[in-house]
Amino acid sequence: MGATQCVAPFTTLLLRALGLTVQETGFVYTIGPIIPVFAPLLAGIIADKIGNFRCILVFSVALSGFISLAYLAIPPARTSPNYSNKVSFSLSCDPGFVLTPSSLKQDKDKCVFFNKTVTLSSVEAKECGYLCKQAAVEYPAKLLKEVKKVKLVQAVNPLLYHMCKIQNSKDNMPVTQKCFRKNLNKSLSHENMPKSFMIHNLRLPLSEIDRTQLKIPVANFTMSAEELRSFECLKGRVPKKISVPKITMEEDSPDFTETAASVECHFHCQATISHNLTCEDRPHSIVHNVALSFWLFVTANVLSKLFIGLTYTLFEVAVVAILKEYGYDYGLQRIYGSIGGMVFAPLSGFFIDHFGKGGHYQDYYVMFIFYCCLKVLCAFLLMKVDLRFKVPARSLCENMGNLLRNLEVLLLLCVVFISGMCYGFIENFLPWHLHDLGATNWFIGCLTTIASVAALPFLACSGAICKKFGNFQAIAFGLVCYSIRCIGYSLIQDYYWCAPFEVLEGVTTGLLVTAAIIYGSQLASKTNVATLQGILATLHYGLGKSIGSLLGGYLMSKLKAPFTFQIFSGISLVSAFCYYLIGKLLIMPKHARALKRRQEIMAMPIETISRKEHKKMSTLKRKEETKRSDKAKENEQKGQPPLPVTENAEVHMGENGVLDDTQMTDLPPDDTMISLDESFVENEGQKKEKS
Repeated sequence: MGATQCVAPFTTLLLRALGLTVQETGFVYTIGPIIPVFAPLLAGIIADKIGNFRCILVFSVALSGFISLAYLAIPPARTSPNYSNKVSFSLSCDPGFVLTPSSLKQDKDKCVFFNKTVTLSSVEAKECGYLCKQAAVEYPAKLLKEVKKVKLVQAVNPLLYHMCKIQNSKDNMPVTQKCFRKNLNKSLSHENMPKSFMIHNLRLPLSEIDRTQLKIPVANFTMSAEELRSFECLKGRVPKKISVPKITMEEDSPDFTETAASVECHFHCQATISHNLTCEDRPHSIVHNVALSFWLFVTANVLSKLFIGLTYTLFEVAVVAILKEYGYDYGLQRIYGSIGGMVFAPLSGFFIDHFGKGGHYQDYYVMFIFYCCLKVLCAFLLMKVDLRFKVPARSLCENMGNLLRNLEVLLLLCVVFISGMCYGFIENFLPWHLHDLGATNWFIGCLTTIASVAALPFLACSGAICKKFGNFQAIAFGLVCYSIRCIGYSLIQDYYWCAPFEVLEGVTTGLLVTAAIIYGSQLASKTNVATLQGILATLHYGLGKSIGSLLGGYLMSKLKAPFTFQIFSGISLVSAFCYYLIGKLLIMPKHARALKRRQEIMAMPIETISRKEHKKMSTLKRKEETKRSDKAKENEQKGQPPLPVTENAEVHMGENGVLDDTQMTDLPPDDTMISLDESFVENEGQKKEKS
């Protein structure tokens, strides 16, 4: 159970990250279990027929872990590009201000410009300096392998300095160098360019630009008087181009060599403009091969659910068989599964958030690797389990017929199917609903911990609760809690308010499922307990979960999430009322009559005889029977009719007329054995007839 919770809460979010819609998600959860829906039933039949099924259990557990890695090969159906909200431009003078897009090759920066003239309120020109077409500083390549970025200050004369930035690109190729000018002469201080300035009321004729070069002239603009006097391309006092002496750095020496040549550098600034002011809207998603992604996920889901159905049912059968053999409580054993879920679910969510944010489908790969490791470890531990005491069944068809002719079994199957519908819808679409409300993957994983902690007391006390209140009441109460959960999820506005309603999962899984399994084990015999458990698992985790996913996905796409949760709330509430009513009127009176008969039998007085007297009676009976048979043979030889057989002659006798060990009860310490006082039974019968 713990390994399954590594994947179950996040599978719907993976489908969303792959780009599948909510309706396609519903179809995935409907089509996926079609083949595996009969896996629990098949597992139950195998377990009943074979008896000791440890090898099959170990193999299926290990294989289910490796099959989960098939999810890693599923390509996305639709991707939502991580677009940038800004478009970067280079601002230069040619001869007036010209805006040139910096990088439109990447998908996030793609921009298709409007075919019209636009007006911008203001643009900030930043990182203003001089861009050199050639390298102003030549440097050894190994220097930047260690440093990555260097600032070199060059003194042209005592009052004029140039500072050039040197850095390599990611592929270790040199990039264009940018230099900044600093003049210490106060009479020429106007040549010192600040790193930024503002341009207002820009008019960009986008309909007139050359789409191949994408140089956008600024047709009209306004600036402050001081900035206009300094930065305007034609009349501004800041130089629009400068000459920087070229220098060379030595390979193995800190010395510099200055050459007579110089490099020409031109005025350059950076500017960013909102994408929606200059560019057309981009597609929200890029559609890939949706059919391929859909069917690959369905295939992986079919194989995964097939082996999960096999392993889950075989697990349940093994647990029930062991508990019946050694007399332990089923609810207490399920506590360990809940502890595994409360530990591994948030841990898996933490890994997803740690290695990514859950927005990209590859962020979810870690949960399948984690799941596979846990399954392989589980298979190794199962090799130590001994199931040789499990009794094989003789006739599976007869077992099935006996089960399905029982009204209590049919009612239990119906209510388990309804429970599976609610379980499938909540498990698959509650994470989707919470994600829309802003929940993180870690929080969604913590919900499993909350539910597991809440289930612990119900698992520990499930046997006592069922004995105290009855199986019908426990199962009906679980359906009522499903109704409360669904109505609560439909009303919340903030995702964290789902935590109080998630506490009720302790009833819907800890009590309802446990009560159904305990009730099923009571209705079944040793030879068909696995078959009934397989049918219950098929209806709950197969058909019920599949129908709930299909109905839930369809309703969510048409009616939105809150109203869909309200519909499932009504279904579970009506089912709980009908189940309790039928049980109260039909099944419970039947149980009361059977209990009364058992109590009457147990209240009958008893008498005891010693073991010696018992043996003496057996010897006398054997001698009498021997004499009777000899006398009968003599009468047959003489032609006389055989002696009449006395009534109830073999009441206490075995097949050979002797009380054997199988007909004897365990003797108390005083070496006596118990028998009914038949005279009391006759007297009691006469009293009832008179009354």
